[in-house]
Amino acid sequence: MKKKRILIISLVSAVALFVAVWAGMLITDTVKSQNLSEPVFAKEIRVEADNNRIVYQGLGYTVESEYFADQYGESYIGCSEVYLFGKMISAVIT
Repeated sequence: MKKKRILIISLVSAVALFVAVWAGMLITDTVKSQNLSEPVFAKEIRVEADNNRIVYQGLGYTVESEYFADQYGESYIGCSEVYLFGKMISAVIT
């Protein structure tokens, strides 16, 4: 009985830790996206050259950033969107 209880507590703790780490990653990348910066934890998976868009993939979420060029030829993020399981949760545009 005591071993079963310890196993359940360990399992619940592990799931809670995973959810906390995942939420931290999602919040960090969402805030970075809202500040028009590249995400920290999401990995670049696709570059769409026709509309200057880079797509980043995280754990269950996607960040899409659209790049523009200024008059000096330097690129900057002008539009960024965050999707969680296919639903848009954040968007920012300059």
